[in-house]
Amino acid sequence: MTYVLVTVPYGIINGGVTSFSMILSRLPLTEALPVNAWVTIVTVILAILCAIFLGKDVFIASLFSCVAGVGAFNLFTYITPQPVFDLLFRFGQIGNNPVLPVGIAIELILAAAVVGAGYYFCLSNNATAVGMDTIALILHRRNEKIPVAYAMYAINIIVLLLGLYTYGIRCVIMGIAFAGIQAFTLNHLLKDKPDTETENITC
Repeated sequence: MTYVLVTVPYGIINGGVTSFSMILSRLPLTEALPVNAWVTIVTVILAILCAIFLGKDVFIASLFSCVAGVGAFNLFTYITPQPVFDLLFRFGQIGNNPVLPVGIAIELILAAAVVGAGYYFCLSNNATAVGMDTIALILHRRNEKIPVAYAMYAINIIVLLLGLYTYGIRCVIMGIAFAGIQAFTLNHLLKDKPDTETENITC
């Protein structure tokens, strides 16, 4: 719901699966499918990579977040009433002039922190959100010196750069802030967790 109500309406390219799907939905060769369709397709691909490279146990543990995440995204895409979007956009405008006021800033910070915490709950339970964290975990498995949180940040930045073409610099700057807050939240929570297995995953 965080993505449906904040990142998609504001066009915030924060580097995750939703952002990558937003980019695909605007590219000439892939624009025939809407954002939610691309979210479903990309998530299925990442789930397959999870099963191949992270093993059966991680894949099974990740199934709930995979199905729940894609299901919730599609559900809220179709049932969220237009007045909710209008209210959000009013927080981001003075008259008809879009700005970046306190309203959007608060929504961005809270949304990024919630997403970072969501990744934490998945990773701390030896699962993934079947998002870009899957790629980060695969990289970490190949080289344990690569922290998961900052591998995710690097992947997000790559997606952000791709987003310059379709969404412009303002949305990408907002996305960089979003990705940074998300990575900081995730890394902070993981480092504070005393569980030895989680520390081995992230540090």
